[in-house]
Amino acid sequence: MLNDFIQQLCAVGENNGHRYLVFLSGPQAWGRTQLANCDILNQKSLLLATTPIRNITPSIAKSSLGQEFSAVLIDAYSAQAVDDWLAAAGTLVAGGVLIILCPVFDEWPAYFQANSDAVADNTTSLFLQRFLTKVASFTGVYRFEHQQHFETHFVEPLPFLKPVPWKRVLPSIDQQATVDAIVRVVSGRSRRPLVIRSDRGRGKTSALGIAAASLLREGKCKRIAITATNIHSVDAAFRQIQQLLPDGEMLASSFRFKDCEFTFLAAFELIADYSWDLILVDEAASIAVGLLYELLQHPRIVFATTVHGYEGSGRGFDIRFKEILNRERPQWRRIALREPLRWAGDDPLEQCLNEAFLLSAEPLVPDGIVDPKVRVLQRDDLAQDDILAQVFGLLVQAHYQTSPRDLQYMLDSSSVIIVAECGHCVVGVCQLIPEGGLSTDLTTAIIAGQRRPKGHLVAQRLAHINADGRYGQNSSYRVNRIAVVSESRRQGIGRRLLQAAEQFADENHCAYLSSSFAASSDVIPFWLQNGFEALWLGSKRDTSSGAYSLIVAKALSDEMELSFKTMQQALLQNVTLTVRHTHKQISADVLVALSALKPVCISGLDADFIVVQRYCRRELFFEQAAASLTRMCHGLNLQAYADAELAVRALVLGEGWGYLSARYQLDGRLAVENRLRNLFQQIIENHIDEGK
Repeated sequence: MLNDFIQQLCAVGENNGHRYLVFLSGPQAWGRTQLANCDILNQKSLLLATTPIRNITPSIAKSSLGQEFSAVLIDAYSAQAVDDWLAAAGTLVAGGVLIILCPVFDEWPAYFQANSDAVADNTTSLFLQRFLTKVASFTGVYRFEHQQHFETHFVEPLPFLKPVPWKRVLPSIDQQATVDAIVRVVSGRSRRPLVIRSDRGRGKTSALGIAAASLLREGKCKRIAITATNIHSVDAAFRQIQQLLPDGEMLASSFRFKDCEFTFLAAFELIADYSWDLILVDEAASIAVGLLYELLQHPRIVFATTVHGYEGSGRGFDIRFKEILNRERPQWRRIALREPLRWAGDDPLEQCLNEAFLLSAEPLVPDGIVDPKVRVLQRDDLAQDDILAQVFGLLVQAHYQTSPRDLQYMLDSSSVIIVAECGHCVVGVCQLIPEGGLSTDLTTAIIAGQRRPKGHLVAQRLAHINADGRYGQNSSYRVNRIAVVSESRRQGIGRRLLQAAEQFADENHCAYLSSSFAASSDVIPFWLQNGFEALWLGSKRDTSSGAYSLIVAKALSDEMELSFKTMQQALLQNVTLTVRHTHKQISADVLVALSALKPVCISGLDADFIVVQRYCRRELFFEQAAASLTRMCHGLNLQAYADAELAVRALVLGEGWGYLSARYQLDGRLAVENRLRNLFQQIIENHIDEGK
């Protein structure tokens, strides 16, 4: 009976342009037997599970992005990653069905929590309870239960047929307009980037491939680069190029057509590489804004992003990156893809998932300057959908990698949520994760590199690098997320949230409060100004942010305060030695931000000051003064000076005159040196009295 019902459901969905959700609620073995007897498995199906069902091999959801399936099967007994659920659902075409094999609904929240890595004291999943409540209120959702006569729940057995069948049109009107806009980026004036916004399933990535194929075929471009968080995310673009240019050749990560190429590269590999005729950035919301800013220096570039979805926060991208675009490229253009390609605009599955996972959540905006009240939320507070939607919407807005998995962890883990509220508006949120409290044996194994238990990110790292078990044995809290609604920033709300976090950690007898984040010049000052010490800089760049991770912490005991001071001094000394090898790809603005940690100390630099003075008076060549200029960069807080980044690039990072003049739009080496001389003359004038 299940097979007959699904066949009828798919036929209605194909006519209506809809997709549907079906739960098989019962024992795993029973559910797998039911699925094995379904004819839908003879069509193209995607399976999320640990073992095959009939002839279908389990797949990795995010490696299937850009593909299309008639059925998506999720064995929720073994596949619990909610981000993967959504990634898989996005591959489903009209007439398709999302089938979730799960325990009986009354038992599923407890099973889900017991098998989750969201460590918590509660024994049932609030996240899953909310999910089941939400889906019950939507049409297009059905349940087939074990040991019952076949019956549908929540709605009528089958939807009504639309009188006029839905028809898929490729390319869509939106897609064609997007392709035309991409072509204009190449044919029009340079330094006018295009931003493409789209919800899932609108053919954004395919449009990039269609445009690239057109540009290569017509000879308007010889070399096009595309970047994203991983190559699988842009499979749809490569498929379009192969289809439209059948005479070309597909290689491992590139496509060759005659003497032209279309190549995938990681974002940081494209920085300062101006040999490409066009750069396409897909899922730009998943890439850190600092790295996007570096890519923006390319004269012809397109940024495409999903507005709401598992890929990252397009809303956050809009707010933060738009400020940079308005400042750096005021003639940038925007286009939106609104029309779905794989399903109709009134698709019930999309509406259901958007609501259940808060994919469209956004914070409320208060009127004028606010004086918020700060409090710690209780578990019951998060059960209220209006508060939960605001808190999660604010995190989506502020953090480019916030995903539905974060919603699950917020509801099910032992995290602490602190909010700043102005009336009914949540204007700020801080999420704390408990760390530490580890046994002596475990911390000993961590120090030896033998164990790496889940969680305790900062506690483990500090214990390991210092060979000191106290960091893992003592209790602490890590600030996992902190965000303030964009309209209320720079009003001290972030500072008040951190003060509340510090008070909460102190009241719970913690030794320190910490955080770990992608090091960027716009984030580092916030932490330093609030009394945190920079303790450790990672040695590998994150693939999506392109930045090195930085650990900061604030001591809540005298013992830790002395230890953190020592670690901070070591970090600053080490960076000057590792910048040419371990951290050779660190950005200049991050070094400038870290320089604020240094005490302004002139003593011992008198000889260098004389050399620098002579350089400023043009008595010495750059090569004769370079050592003294570099030592001054290392020895002073440069953050107060406008051309500090230029000096760091020239002296600390050793970037060439040609690159520097191009980056800062200067007329060759002479103009660059003039800027350097002006900078160091300012430094001398500001500090000459202290140096005597």
